[in-house]
Amino acid sequence: MTIEAVLFDLDGLMVDSEAHALATWREVMARRGVELDQATIDAMLGQRLDETARMVVERLALADDPRALGAEKSALQIERLDGNVTAMPGLFELIDALDSRGMKRAVASSGVRPYVLAVLDSIGVARRFEVVVTGDDVAKGKPAPDAFLRAAERLDVRSQRCLVLEDAPNGIAAAKAAGMRCVAVPNAFTRTLDLSAADRVLPSLNAVRDALDALLD
Repeated sequence: MTIEAVLFDLDGLMVDSEAHALATWREVMARRGVELDQATIDAMLGQRLDETARMVVERLALADDPRALGAEKSALQIERLDGNVTAMPGLFELIDALDSRGMKRAVASSGVRPYVLAVLDSIGVARRFEVVVTGDDVAKGKPAPDAFLRAAERLDVRSQRCLVLEDAPNGIAAAKAAGMRCVAVPNAFTRTLDLSAADRVLPSLNAVRDALDALLD
């Protein structure tokens, strides 16, 4: 079935932000005298902030209210955004290639809206997406399909005609639950995780652009 729209995850896919996100979480935890273990870090990837904060509170037995903890982390991440989050190689070229083919596109992120919009603005692509869906716009975050289904609805495209670009298992699971084709583009934090549920795994956004005609057919 021919693809009519491409849906982009944000963190770790469009932007090299995972190190910054992890650094801010580690600082927030250090304020409490706590260290993040690797299993918790892996489980964070692709989750909505409120769900991540709730998981951290439960796993590390913190006394914090998850909403307050998430808000603290988000504020710190946005405050230190400049210079710490950059576009992934090939992002602009891929967007140009989609433009030349007249493809609809959306961002479907688990991030909170202020953060997502700040990142898109910081890398200069805020106006290049018809639709931006954030974790604030849906009842359930990834791995639930809500964000991708909402993006398809706003683009007025059937789920089966959407291609999702993701970097993490939670996002891949969300795309498949939405009935969408999914290409995984792992980063340094996710390439060792199980991405086998994706329809295809490609090493970079440049590789996605090179394979675009086949992926959209």
